[in-house]
Formats: sequence, structure tokens, C-alpha cells
Amino acid sequence: MTLLRPDDLDADEVAYRIFQVTRDRTPWRIEDVLQEGQFSNDPERAERAWRVASAGYYAEQAGLVAAATLAVETEDAPLRFSLALATADEARHADAFYRYAKLVGGEPADAQETMQPLDDGLTSLPYMGRALVHTMLEGLAADEFILLGEVFAGDPLGRLYHHVRRDEIRHIAIGLNFLARETRTPRGREEWAEHAQEWHDIGIGLTGLNEVAVALATHTGREPASVQAWFHRRHRARLAAAGIHIDFQEGR
Repeated sequence: MTLLRPDDLDADEVAYRIFQVTRDRTPWRIEDVLQEGQFSNDPERAERAWRVASAGYYAEQAGLVAAATLAVETEDAPLRFSLALATADEARHADAFYRYAKLVGGEPADAQETMQPLDDGLTSLPYMGRALVHTMLEGLAADEFILLGEVFAGDPLGRLYHHVRRDEIRHIAIGLNFLARETRTPRGREEWAEHAQEWHDIGIGLTGLNEVAVALATHTGREPASVQAWFHRRHRARLAAAGIHIDFQEGR
């Protein structure tokens, strides 16, 4: 394990500021969230809430493992410190979805099998590729939570998505800032030019965006193509805002 020099932590002003924001944020408590709103009396809606919360429990664990692994393997000080805090956030999220699922439907439905391809896909990538795909997945989740917050408005689950999404936005900033900094280095610039498109395409495949769009279209009464296009627009805008440009076309 490489321990990093303290003078490396604030070498980049923006990266250190992102770490400070994550460090100093006021954490929310799942006990309080469960008091916000009213649980549904509709059995079908309650089962739907249980299923998406169950999926959230496993997905947040996957995010925890990905962030922790990236933190261990980097020699970028602000990234390591920021990812350590993000890892703690993901543990809080997993626990929150677990607590909610148990209240509305009992033990979370098993979704481990759906997470395994994601883990396999991430571990097969080099570090910068994993950082890109992890950031993409965090972005997709943050966008998905907007729609799920609408679906479960008035229910504590809707408020839970609101709180979790605020954390995910910080995680996205951590990843985008690292990628923007790394691609300015000679080695990173060369690696990015050669592999970024390949990594991005792998990431799009791992998101399962087609299936996500169909499910959310069903929940929200929208057309799947419209939901997918909405995700694509937001994804492109995030990358562009960080100065990251990839030849991305809808349907790829």
C-alpha cells in the first residue's frame, strides 16, 4: 500500500474543494427519512417500492465496492480521500434501502446475480476505464432517482431518493474532476485517446440502459425511447461540462 504525501492532497484547488464539500456535508438519517411522507396502502405500489428498494440495496453495495477499490488503487491523494468518503455514503445508502425494504415487504429480494456482470465488467478494465464507467453509473443512478422520486412522491421512498441523489451528485463530481485532471497528463492523455471510446461503449452496455428506460417508462407513463433519449442528453451534458468529449451516439 502506498501512503501519500500530505502536500499532494491540496495540489489541485478544485479537487481539494470537492473533497472538502464531501467531507463537510451534513449527513441525513434514515430514521428521519422514514418519517417523511406516508407509506402506500396500495399492495401493488407497495410491492413495486419493495422491489426497487431491494435493487437499490444491492446496487449501492456495488457502488461501495467500486469506490473502495478505486480508493485503494489510486496514488492521487484528493481522489483517494474523496472516494473514501463516497464509500461511506454508499454504505449509508445500502443500509437505507435495506431498512425501507424490510418495512414495506420484508427481507430485500435477491438481486446479486444482476450485479455480478457489472462487477466483472468493471474489474476487467484498467484504472482510468473503471473510473470512467463508475462515474457513468453514478450519473445514470442520479438521473434515475429523479424519475423514481416522481413515481414515489409522497412516500418515504421518494424522499430517500432525493437524499441519495444529492450524495450521488458529489460522487459524479469526484469522478469527472479526476478524469479531467488525468487526461491533462501526458500518460493519461495518450491512454484516453486510445481507449476512451472503447471504455465508454463498455460502460453504456453495463448500465443496462435499455431495460432501465423500459421499466421507468412503465412506471411514469412515458415512451421508452423518450426516457432513453433523456438519459442520453443528460449523460452527454455531464461529460461536456467537465471538458470530456467522446463520440457518443444514441443507440450505441
